[in-house]
Amino acid sequence: MAGVMGVGERLDAVRCAAEDHGVVVVVDLHGKPVDLTFTREALRMGPADLAAVVRRLTAEAAAAALAEGMAVIGELVPEALVTG
Repeated sequence: MAGVMGVGERLDAVRCAAEDHGVVVVVDLHGKPVDLTFTREALRMGPADLAAVVRRLTAEAAAAALAEGMAVIGELVPEALVTG
């Protein structure tokens, strides 16, 4: 079937973003940042504050990406194995 992605492709395509204070962090399934954007608001922060925001947003986006990846895997696992 053309256009239907396999599980590996779907997992590879997982991207989640988190944003706050003019910072946008986008991560892949593994929580690795794949895009980082700063607005003027972000650039007005001090280095320590900016770093803290980036770390927090990376963690938030990574948690969302992991949940999305688990949802993809959950579609493959029989419900009886998940619910016991």
